[in-house]
Amino acid sequence: MQLKNKTALITGASSGMGQAIAIALAKEGCNIFFTYNSNKKGADKTASEIQKYSVNVTSVHVDLSLESDIVALFSILKKNAGSFDILVNNAGINKGGHLLDPVFWRKLFEIDLFSIVSCVQKSLDMMNTKSKILNITSCYGDEKGGYKGLIAYSAAKAALNSFTRTLAKHLAPNIYVNAIAPGYVDTPLWGPMTDDQKIKEGKDQLIERMIQPEEIADISIAILKSDAINGEVVMVDGGISLKTI
Repeated sequence: MQLKNKTALITGASSGMGQAIAIALAKEGCNIFFTYNSNKKGADKTASEIQKYSVNVTSVHVDLSLESDIVALFSILKKNAGSFDILVNNAGINKGGHLLDPVFWRKLFEIDLFSIVSCVQKSLDMMNTKSKILNITSCYGDEKGGYKGLIAYSAAKAALNSFTRTLAKHLAPNIYVNAIAPGYVDTPLWGPMTDDQKIKEGKDQLIERMIQPEEIADISIAILKSDAINGEVVMVDGGISLKTI
């Protein structure tokens, strides 16, 4: 796929990997729609960076736990673009709540899995032929790779991996579906961290440093450009799974 003049929707692009992916797609000439929830300042920064590349950009406030917000998002997208070519499901949460609290599990799955299913479902009537779907999952979703302190998160990402592969079978050859499974990426999802803490966390990976969001964006662009990859969960984890499994 040539990305110039394509239209992309990225969820959770006010910071971190989503922000980096949205900016990288703009550099390739894509028109950008992106969502944010609480981080309006970060969303404004994303939009400002995208505008440097003379492409159209629209940011939409969306709470992905609310189906009504998702419906409104796609109404805006349809009104402004009609159709689109790329869906990047990036938004997610990974902390909070007791390990086995059903209320917390429902909240996390609502964001990390069910909102993605809803976005995909609403995209299918609007996506052009040979469009691309890219899900951002986690190395913790890999078989035997779940983190004991993040049981719900690991389970949701494992389900997303399965959804990615099975959806690819269902939509081929008209729409391509892939995922990226990052390791430890330097994003706000970690919360406040000192430089020493980042160095310490990075040591857990074979590359002995944290991955930068722009590195995930680079891999995202390569996958979205390729018409030879479909149904894959691409591990970009700095080798952490080789150290921990």
